[in-house]
Amino acid sequence: MYTVFEEIQHILVSHQLNISHFILYALQQEASYHPLVQDLCAAWKEIVTAFSQHQEVCGAMRNWSRVETSEVVSEEIDQLASDEAGWHFLAGHAEPYQLQEFDLVDMAREMRSTAPHLWEILDIWLRKGTKGDENSESESDDEAIEAAVNDLGDASATTNRKRKRQTATAQKRRHATIISKKVLLSSILMQGRNQKANWLQSMCGIFLHAMHAPQKLVDSLAHMGISISQSTIHNSLHSLGINIISDAKQVGQTLSAAYAYDNLDIEFKSSVPTVEKPGDMLKHFTTSMIFPLQHGITADDLRCSRYLWDRSRLNVHAFRDLLPPKPTSHDLMLIHPHTRELDENNMTVRDRFNAWKFLHDLCHHGPEEFRGFAASIGEPDPIEKIPLTKTPIIPLRTTSDNNSQVAGNISALTHILAQVGVGDPRVAHADSGGSQAVVDVSDHVVLFYGDLGTGEKIDASLERRSIEQTPWLRLQFVVFVLGLFHLKMACVDALWKVFIQPRSAQEDETCLMKDVSILRPRETGSIASKPGFRRMHQVIQHAGICRRLDCWRVEVQKREPAHSSLKLFAMSKPSLDYLKALANHLAMNYTARKEKSQIFDLRSKPSATRDKQYENGLLLNEYFCLYEELTFAMNHGDVGRVESCFMPWVWIFKATGKHKYVKHMMKYLSNVHFLYPPGLRKAVRYSILINPSGKPGCFRAPDWCLELNNLYTKTKYGGTGVNYTEQRIINESVLIQIYRDLHLTFERNLALGHLTTKHAEPDMTRTFEVMMENLKKTRPHEMIPGRGSKHQIPNLIDEGQCALLAAEGPEAMDTDDVAAEEEVEVTLADVTVEIGV
Repeated sequence: MYTVFEEIQHILVSHQLNISHFILYALQQEASYHPLVQDLCAAWKEIVTAFSQHQEVCGAMRNWSRVETSEVVSEEIDQLASDEAGWHFLAGHAEPYQLQEFDLVDMAREMRSTAPHLWEILDIWLRKGTKGDENSESESDDEAIEAAVNDLGDASATTNRKRKRQTATAQKRRHATIISKKVLLSSILMQGRNQKANWLQSMCGIFLHAMHAPQKLVDSLAHMGISISQSTIHNSLHSLGINIISDAKQVGQTLSAAYAYDNLDIEFKSSVPTVEKPGDMLKHFTTSMIFPLQHGITADDLRCSRYLWDRSRLNVHAFRDLLPPKPTSHDLMLIHPHTRELDENNMTVRDRFNAWKFLHDLCHHGPEEFRGFAASIGEPDPIEKIPLTKTPIIPLRTTSDNNSQVAGNISALTHILAQVGVGDPRVAHADSGGSQAVVDVSDHVVLFYGDLGTGEKIDASLERRSIEQTPWLRLQFVVFVLGLFHLKMACVDALWKVFIQPRSAQEDETCLMKDVSILRPRETGSIASKPGFRRMHQVIQHAGICRRLDCWRVEVQKREPAHSSLKLFAMSKPSLDYLKALANHLAMNYTARKEKSQIFDLRSKPSATRDKQYENGLLLNEYFCLYEELTFAMNHGDVGRVESCFMPWVWIFKATGKHKYVKHMMKYLSNVHFLYPPGLRKAVRYSILINPSGKPGCFRAPDWCLELNNLYTKTKYGGTGVNYTEQRIINESVLIQIYRDLHLTFERNLALGHLTTKHAEPDMTRTFEVMMENLKKTRPHEMIPGRGSKHQIPNLIDEGQCALLAAEGPEAMDTDDVAAEEEVEVTLADVTVEIGV
């Protein structure tokens, strides 16, 4: 090779050239197709590497590469920081959609496309030294965890599959961490080049505010380039609040929207009492939200204000011929007549649901051998299901109205509509920007959802204003609808009053309180005195499951004495058809069916042949199944099934003294099915349950959504310490949904683990086994002639029905003891139990 090198040098010298001239000429355009040039270009990498390793030019070579790389990367950073790149976040013009569309993966994809060299350099720096991360960021994470997703919920998953899921999850989190670091470093460089290129910093700043980060922490991160300053955060929040109210106006002024509102009482405690602030201060607020009416409902469907006023008993000028007759309880029973029709098995719709519930409990909580049938049993046939549609919820600004008073309730109604620019154009509203911004609601009605107290105040307000001259002043537009979440709480409270509150009801060995001592041994005192919704809801569910499983055990052993346990029965491998037939039998014979008059017949027998504890067990199974049916219908948006449950609960409430709920439930059925025109009827029924997530089985009552916002205001986003003030709560009220969405966005983008509020269901296997052993010992579902009871559970459905029929009509609801009824208090645990927290 040296000889060849000398010959080449000789040739170059003979032509008065050197090798550098030759190479430079070869790289010119006119010589680009020469074979020698092609070979030279093909070996460029080896040539450059040799230069970088040569001791005389390696330093200069590195300086040259640094300068060239810096220029290329600097140009890319300029492109990222430019306004055309789209990463400018203007605090004074912040829009809610900007936070909702924030996605680190999309941001990373755009950055990689705009600045590929910068992205590659960061990738080399951050991935150097990492192990087990062969996949690049261009590969889909979905493929990496597909096996893990497919195995979720599979009880037969092997250890190897679990290990694969854990590995895939770890890789996904490691990959997300690298992506987030690259986006952060790129964002810091962008903001250093242009202060307006602060998209990621703005998201982080608002997130820190939602997390109550101390100001020193926010300022420190702002100086590091990770967040925006405190003042910029406040400007962004102010702009977001204005735009949220603007969005609410767009929805409200269509006149096809519904509202929910409730009182919110907060006690501001002063650490050092003064003359101006003598101590604890209880402040009253009114919180509200708006959501659009969907499923084809238009403003024309709600154009019936005059129609309803002409038929209102509050209208002293109404023609008596137009006043509709008051429906009786018998009329209300006939609203869904097909639900009482018998099928080929002599079963009603309620019987079929109970049979499904018996089978569902066996397949999900019985022996493992029955798990294979879980996917095959499906769901009960719906009666009338609300179409599955995601319903956006927009919180409105909290007001200082005390709607626990009639005057405060009227003020709250007008302030709520003033925020969205709806009212009477002849009356100016300061909150809506004057009469020019007001949409006339005189010919329409507006749906308002709330609890029982809200309904009582609205009724009083309508009566007080009925003598006014204009529809606006007499609140003619108001249509109140009882919130189903508070109704569900009342159902739980009624069952507690029947099965636990009486001291004598806690003494039998088969009573519900004995179940509580096993399910919640350390909470027996609380449950016996004041359990709250969450505890009692879970007691009803868990005790009901165990008792229904015990019914399976008893009936199976009756048919085959060798099957002394459900485990032995499972080993016999019964078919699904046989299980369905057996479930039908259980639903017909192990509940106190009204159609069969079973309890009446049993209690008509001589005392020597009666088993009073067995009778109590049948009633408990009936009431618990009725509660399960209402819960299922609410979760799945089956409004027809919800309404079919109303009258049985009306009778139970009548028998337990909950006369206000009797009044409002019967009023709902009467108005919806006998008074309202078709458009309004559909609007009420198809908005009584909404689906904020758009997922099956996740329907929620509007009053529950509002209570959840209230509790977030109280416990999370209303401020802490000295910032927990009345003005802070009012200012932050419209941002509740933004904060919640931002929390989920950061958890998703950063692949944070162990931060979900929806925990896995507790493993109740061993608890249920102990419970089942006790039921096997006490035998509540086996007839033992002569067995007495310290407390006889009343047949509430028959007693309540007789009480209503005795007066026949709404007059039966106007009793003197209505005022003594108390509203059930809502706590954080009561609201979050609906989402499995």
